[in-house]
Amino acid sequence: MPTFSPDSLLAARFRNARPGHELVTIIDAALPVALLTAEVLAQDSKRLPLMDEFVLRLVDHNMTSGNRISGTLGLPKSMVDQTVAGLFRTDDLMWGPPTDDETRSPGLRLTAKGRITAREAADIVPVRVSQPLVFDQMLWKAAPYDRRTTLPRGQAEEDGMIMLPAARSGPVDDGDITAADITALLRENGTTDREVLQVKSIHQTKARRVLPVKLLVYADPDRADIQLGVAVDGELSQTHDLALIGHGGAQALDITVAPPSERPALDPDLEKARVPLQEVTEHRAEQAASQLASAAPKPAPPAGEADRPLADEIRAIGVFEHPEVLEEALTHARRRILIISPWIKNAIITTPFVSKLENRLSRGVQVRIAYGYEDNDTKTDPVAVRKLTNLADRYHGKFTFTRLKSSHAKVLVYDDVWVTTSFNWLSFRGDPERTYRMEEGSLVRNRQITDAQYARYLQLIDEQRR
Repeated sequence: MPTFSPDSLLAARFRNARPGHELVTIIDAALPVALLTAEVLAQDSKRLPLMDEFVLRLVDHNMTSGNRISGTLGLPKSMVDQTVAGLFRTDDLMWGPPTDDETRSPGLRLTAKGRITAREAADIVPVRVSQPLVFDQMLWKAAPYDRRTTLPRGQAEEDGMIMLPAARSGPVDDGDITAADITALLRENGTTDREVLQVKSIHQTKARRVLPVKLLVYADPDRADIQLGVAVDGELSQTHDLALIGHGGAQALDITVAPPSERPALDPDLEKARVPLQEVTEHRAEQAASQLASAAPKPAPPAGEADRPLADEIRAIGVFEHPEVLEEALTHARRRILIISPWIKNAIITTPFVSKLENRLSRGVQVRIAYGYEDNDTKTDPVAVRKLTNLADRYHGKFTFTRLKSSHAKVLVYDDVWVTTSFNWLSFRGDPERTYRMEEGSLVRNRQITDAQYARYLQLIDEQRR
């Protein structure tokens, strides 16, 4: 069973979340946040384990033997002895005569520290602490996000993420966060023994930060009504959905949905054998549900099984599976990779992408990438082109990077797999025009057919070479 990407799992879970609407795409988005440090006055409840507290109190009332304590509590002596041993280790108990009458027989006694521990067992102590917080600037409230998952805004913009709007501009004021807000966040994060009494001050870092989230784009059949869903930490957030509607929704973000692209047709015999998209989608949804339900990691395949070729197949491939197939090529191709894409974007040709491609090259995989659409191509990012050009220069003879005169072909070939599609392999993220559509293609896993198509596309590249 395949391992699904986070986007595919989101699609499987939430594709029917908007009745009468179809999930068209899932976009990387950035939620504006501020990193804060709140100086607060809080009270911490310092409680001993119950057995420790009972033993200390009984010893304080002159019950100096383990047998008597065991009988009083009605508990096994072994349990009492274990607790006593722990209190000896923490220097709360000792063995000796009472300090006021050394003629009495020795027994369990409280140390000076033990007397303090017994007295303060349930005391509440006010403390002044620095509490780190993440402030959601879209909802304008503190939120239980992990600050380690936030990114610099500049990096998010470079990666082509859509910037979600903030409720207002300017810094967070002291009055924007209450003691009750912080206490509620602590409870949500599992800290139950601290209550914030007062917020003394708030300090905000100057660096602009964002939290990576997912934006789910839904459209009705006519593509006239577009609805958005914001997924935070893998869950749809109704509060963010409502906030986004208040800011103007899809229109404010310049998001439009176009009619589905016409998929490239296969030869008639292949079309007859092709498994349709609806059947593929339902099957993948079942597999994704199984992956979501399984908490345990999948065991590694037996030795040699990973090398076994997969069965031949001819089937549809939906929009959310395309990135997974590209990832499969970049991480597992053994003989060849060929990609034809009209445009190339920085959001795709990232450092991890180049690293994976170089890893394939170092293992002897032949790589050919071709791009180009019209002479004045402003939709391709020069930085992305330069990265691939530099890589091709380092792997001369193994990696061919070609600018075409003009081609609308969108093709991926790796090993014995051929995918022909309407999906833009190297520009499906980072398009500033933000026009989205359902993309569909065909995946053929067959060595003979793929060999023939590979040869055909090599000829096309030679003919269209600029």
